[in-house]
Amino acid sequence: MQYYMVINPGIKDWITHEDNELAHISQYPGDIWVTENTAWTTRVGATEKTYAEAQTICNAAIDAAKAQWTPESKYPEPQYIVLPS
Repeated sequence: MQYYMVINPGIKDWITHEDNELAHISQYPGDIWVTENTAWTTRVGATEKTYAEAQTICNAAIDAAKAQWTPESKYPEPQYIVLPS
């Protein structure tokens, strides 16, 4: 697995069906993406991260979400995620 950081611009066809067919692309908190699709990462300008860096960024994003969560929230409390290795 390879780990990348890039902000999703929310535009159509940012990740195409063909991109995912070449290699699955998964998004995680903190703008972390996991994929073997280096053509896509190059096209979108993603920055490669080590597993430890990516996990730390993901955890920090979840920490921030947990800090804003209240029991009255309509969403469940954010939970930590272990990135695939």
